[in-house]
Amino acid sequence: MSEKDEIAREVLPFLMDLFPGVPVSTFIIVFKYFTIAVFSGVGIFLLSYLLVKIFIRHKSERYIKNLDALNCIGKLNADDGKKKMLRNLILECVILGTKIDFHTNRKNNSKTVSQIVWKMCANLGMDRDLSILYTCAAMVYDVGFLDVNSSYFHTEVLSVKERKLLRTHIMGSYEHLLFVPEDLRQSFFDAAMFHHENYNGSGYPEGLKENEIPEIAQMIRVIESFVSLTSQRSYRKVYSREDALKILKKNSFSYDPKFLSEIEKIV
Repeated sequence: MSEKDEIAREVLPFLMDLFPGVPVSTFIIVFKYFTIAVFSGVGIFLLSYLLVKIFIRHKSERYIKNLDALNCIGKLNADDGKKKMLRNLILECVILGTKIDFHTNRKNNSKTVSQIVWKMCANLGMDRDLSILYTCAAMVYDVGFLDVNSSYFHTEVLSVKERKLLRTHIMGSYEHLLFVPEDLRQSFFDAAMFHHENYNGSGYPEGLKENEIPEIAQMIRVIESFVSLTSQRSYRKVYSREDALKILKKNSFSYDPKFLSEIEKIV
């Protein structure tokens, strides 16, 4: 006896008691088409889920091949255990970053922001360990968006209520970042929580200013703004490099002057 036949044997008596007088043949026909619809729906859902997973994995693998942060691990003055841990961390962040981009309808946002962070770290003479850490954090700083309905990211105009809801994405980051080793986790939390703080204290969630804002969050603040302005978005046009830099300078109160100056040299 098949699984569906066993289910039918359990369910039919219940239905006959619930609807007395209805022929058994009617219940059998209804049950047959109902189970076909259910199993077909589940099959479509599973197939869609599998295709998305394959797409994310494929995009991640293409990106990883030429990732500077991954390629420099061999040059670190560290034991094999730490190097393996960092490689695994990078791979997990790349996959998660690709998932975030897919969910938010922002092509290569994670990749582009993290690449500029890597270059900025190099320009500022930061050591490789910190550069790798910041680059990984920049891949997943918007992980809280995974808890927001993806339809919001395909809408040209959002209501005031919807915009307020989007702001809460920073609060949903904690659970998503527990895969990061505990001794490295703080930089990831800082990136996720504080990348909307402004240098003059007008940002959110806590209105931090100047050196109160963690360094990685300040870097992402200016880099994300540039990437957003020069990328396709559903709610506005794409700006040229020159126009985007003008807009950043016009709103210089939002950014650390050091990082605002550096991004012009990099992009």
